[in-house]
Amino acid sequence: MYTLLFFILATLTIAKDLWSSIPVTNYSNIIRETYLLGNGKLGAMPFGAPGEEKIVLNIDSLWAGGPFSANNYTGGNPTDERYPHLPKIREWIFQNTTGNVTQLLGNGDNYGTYQVMGNLSISHNVSVNPTSYERRLNLTSGVYYTKYSDLAGSKYTTAVFCSYPDQVCIYHLSSSATLPDISIKLENQLVNDTLIQSSCGDGYVRLRGITQVGPPDGMRYEGMARVTRSSSLSLKCCERQPGTLIVLSTSGQRSVTVVVGAGTNYDQTKGNARDDFSFRGEDPETYIQNIAQGAASRDFQDLHDSHIADYQTLAGTFTLELPDPRDSSKEETSLLFDRYRSSQGDPFVESLLFDYSRHLLISSSRQNSLPANLQGRWNSELDAAWSADYHANINIQMNYWGAEQTGLGDIQDGLWRYMQDTWVTRGSETARLLYGAPGWVTHSEMNIFGHTGMKNDAQWANYPASAAWMMQHVADHFAYSQDVAWLLTAGYPLLKGVVQFWLSQLQEDGYWNDGTLVVNPCNSPEHGPTTFGCTHYQQVLHQMFANALTLGPIASESDFAFLQNISTSLDRLDKGLRFTSWGGLQEWKLPEEQMYDEENNTHRHLSQLWGWYPGVSLVSPSHHFLSGYTNVTIQDAVATSLYSRGTGNGPDANAGWAKVWRSACWARLNNTERAYFELRYAVEQNFVGNGLSMYSGKNPPFQIDANLGFSGAVLSMLVVDIEAVVSGQVRNVVLGPAIPKSWGRGMVKGLRLRGGGIVGFEWNNDGLVTTVANDVEGVRLLDKSGKALFGR
Repeated sequence: MYTLLFFILATLTIAKDLWSSIPVTNYSNIIRETYLLGNGKLGAMPFGAPGEEKIVLNIDSLWAGGPFSANNYTGGNPTDERYPHLPKIREWIFQNTTGNVTQLLGNGDNYGTYQVMGNLSISHNVSVNPTSYERRLNLTSGVYYTKYSDLAGSKYTTAVFCSYPDQVCIYHLSSSATLPDISIKLENQLVNDTLIQSSCGDGYVRLRGITQVGPPDGMRYEGMARVTRSSSLSLKCCERQPGTLIVLSTSGQRSVTVVVGAGTNYDQTKGNARDDFSFRGEDPETYIQNIAQGAASRDFQDLHDSHIADYQTLAGTFTLELPDPRDSSKEETSLLFDRYRSSQGDPFVESLLFDYSRHLLISSSRQNSLPANLQGRWNSELDAAWSADYHANINIQMNYWGAEQTGLGDIQDGLWRYMQDTWVTRGSETARLLYGAPGWVTHSEMNIFGHTGMKNDAQWANYPASAAWMMQHVADHFAYSQDVAWLLTAGYPLLKGVVQFWLSQLQEDGYWNDGTLVVNPCNSPEHGPTTFGCTHYQQVLHQMFANALTLGPIASESDFAFLQNISTSLDRLDKGLRFTSWGGLQEWKLPEEQMYDEENNTHRHLSQLWGWYPGVSLVSPSHHFLSGYTNVTIQDAVATSLYSRGTGNGPDANAGWAKVWRSACWARLNNTERAYFELRYAVEQNFVGNGLSMYSGKNPPFQIDANLGFSGAVLSMLVVDIEAVVSGQVRNVVLGPAIPKSWGRGMVKGLRLRGGGIVGFEWNNDGLVTTVANDVEGVRLLDKSGKALFGR
């Protein structure tokens, strides 16, 4: 087995890997050094010195808070109707241009936080040759390897991966000589002993915990580690160390495999009024025993091959190849990031981060899991930064920027189910209590327990446009997949409920009296006053209404009055496009002298540019939209706003996601120099030696949206695909709008287009497309100058 595994390792090292010759030994610094693994439900962070290896384990649903901490949990909603206050709030704002929504605010009581489950610890005595150690995450296979030698010359190799088919994480140790005795345990030293219990049994160790002692009972969670079946193994529980399993050394025994299953009693299908919003399911014990026993009944090679086949089905759908002029693939990953700051970019590092972005999305979001949260799936603490929740005013959306175009659209099934089971159910209550409205609504901060109310003060909490923004992802999924069955059962019902809400909330502008419909009250995400007609909202609703008019007939919408109401409202809707005196786009529909749209405000958000990217309401030439891609006036205003907003490193934050967003916006302007600068600047400022992005420069906390959004920015440099798919019409797609010269002679294949097409192409040393691999029905492929490349 050692020989086979070493051969696998040796053959995979020619691919893109993250690797290091130094083990991760400091737990407090783990998020800056480890390499991340997962299968959607489970997250894993391997660390530890040779012979003392550990794996931090996360479960997607392991949260403290919500109904598991309080019987009267309301999801942030008030217990009484607040919408009667709205008329006076709106009247005041129209009269005075700004106001407040204090009477609508809910609370963040028992909001909770994402928590770490614990560590799988595997130890054996070994005297390591210090020059022999290497750890490596292979992005072709999704497998993490270490190798080292002892002073006697015996060679050791470990392999760690989290299997989606088997729903377990797997640790495999092999040696060129007989293995020493090995101890295995599951532990969590951060949790009080009254809340957690470790035990050992026949071939397994188990960790059971509860987030609080009732009433009400906290969330129950469990992990079980089992040694796979092998006739030559001798196992016993250690009497001196309760909860520890010993694998006794047996002559000729050269490998051991441990599988870990974990879960909770959280059930998102119980987050509704019928089940009293309990989210409480069955004790996980039986489920964990079954999956752990099932996986342990198979040998390592079978588990390994099953994982590889599943992982490559997703990872292999898309290929980006960039040059490696510095031979960077042979250097340790941390050294590449150390050197990057003083360079003018490194195509190998950028392509490595692109592939890592896709790996992280595959690992943190699958069909049967919760969506990727603020930390994806990886957290080593009991109280995560910002609860590792779902911030829905850019962060959860950015997490999925790279999904559709790179063939990962189907892994979003968990995202749709999460919205249906937790946002819609409690969000319908929020719509009724706060707004007296039909349909459903959510705000900016959400947990896994349907927290859809306003959590705190207005600048953060008053963001009812979050669900409307997510409807862009719903519309995009259909645009790329053309899956009518999904649209009928999942996509369109989500969309219709949000549209119903907003149709009931639009107000005729009572300040400018220009006959337009605006949102009142609104707050631009995390910025500025409570006012009316916020540009961001108007652009988001503009696109959502236009999408609803397109998708309604496809979904066999029979309520023609509903469609007519959308059409009439869209015609009157303020489109969110007006210009400042200094040439940028206004963020608010307010008089210039109020100075909320001051020049050189470097706020991290680009809310007034939503319709440019990631939306298309400003840029697309399609019906209802504003044709910004060919309109010099709009282009100049977008560019002016981007220059004014700065590079994404201002007094309010030095965050990677802000730079990635700026890069994507510049790419859509066909501005290669600025798009590439912002991409490089994000890497320089925010990405540390293991390829993860920190929130505050290179300092923790870790926040994954820049990692996942990185692929979206790169894709914007590769393609502009913004026109709606209309049957019988040929639409334009631009290839290579902002490819830097340093990426010369690169190629891409498997790039998805709206309408279901797939394209691949190559480019020359100047970043100009030279070869297109395939034609696409109904699409005219253009280069950045507008010249036709290939197509009908």
